[in-house]
Amino acid sequence: MRIDFSIDRLSGGGAERVMVTVANALAEHHEVRLITFNNGDQYSVSDNVRRIKLHEGSIKNHKLRSIVNLFRFYKKQGPKPDILISFMPPNGFIAIIVGLLLKINVIVSEHINHTFNRKSNKDIFIQKYLYRFAGFITVLTSYDVEYYTKMGAKVVVMPNPISVPDRTKPFEEREKTILLVGSLDRYHQKGFDAFLPAVAPILKEHPDWTLRILGGGSIGLPYLQNIAQGLGIENHIKFEGFCPNVFEIMQNSQIFVLPSRHEGLPMGLMEALSNGMSCVAYDCVSGPSELIEHRSNGLLVENQNPEAMQENLKLLLENESLRLDLATRAPESMKKFSLSEIISKWETLFKELSTD
Repeated sequence: MRIDFSIDRLSGGGAERVMVTVANALAEHHEVRLITFNNGDQYSVSDNVRRIKLHEGSIKNHKLRSIVNLFRFYKKQGPKPDILISFMPPNGFIAIIVGLLLKINVIVSEHINHTFNRKSNKDIFIQKYLYRFAGFITVLTSYDVEYYTKMGAKVVVMPNPISVPDRTKPFEEREKTILLVGSLDRYHQKGFDAFLPAVAPILKEHPDWTLRILGGGSIGLPYLQNIAQGLGIENHIKFEGFCPNVFEIMQNSQIFVLPSRHEGLPMGLMEALSNGMSCVAYDCVSGPSELIEHRSNGLLVENQNPEAMQENLKLLLENESLRLDLATRAPESMKKFSLSEIISKWETLFKELSTD
């Protein structure tokens, strides 16, 4: 089967990481191409995946240029794919239009819950009026199924896949590190701006612990650095930038925090659990509650309650037994999201689409 993936660029985000992971896995049994419309490759694709870069063109409007480039590519270079999978609404718009013109089966994959209040009017228009023309819309959790079904779309829950390590580094050999992961330019969504004041007194009280923040962002970095300086904790924080070796860092860290205001199904939290970290997360709308059973494999905190976050994080730092217990049970809880399980779900979806 010929399967194409399309996305704006392979920048350092969770949706991009998921796309590369799924494309690499499917390329073992299918003919796979990964198409981008702008520069920004921060993830490496398998040698089995053919990279197509449709970045050129004189048309100023990005979406129109991308539609034209993709249409011309299929018409002149081909062959057309059996299925075109696009991530997120703007790229879904491009894929659906080209799919309708050339009679290509299209799947659009959503990676944030529908209540996320920073969605643009353009995104809402695409979802409301164009998603019904896609073969399927995939969502990360059941929370979003009814919303898109009411728009006339065919909706399937497709969780993010993760690679669950065969073994994790012994906890006693790990550094006393609190880890945050995410794009710094999305500091509001990720809750980094509100987390720093919450964690400041804990870092001052426990100077043997370090907060490491993994993620790039030219706008968010100086903003968060200024907050840290104002709180007097700049020497307790390491801003690492974009890190391709996230798993290695997680295996050498003890605590992971997800302070997000909004999520879909957070990859960072899934990876932290699979790598045997002791995790604490705000119970934001969709995501964390589907991954964490409170005090079983992690800690769930009342959404956006900084006092509760402080209390639970301090508990983890001061209770080594609890830290170890949560971290020990975390990897097993993630096996249902293993790459092999999720790829099997994709294969089932392809069969259903081809028989419609």
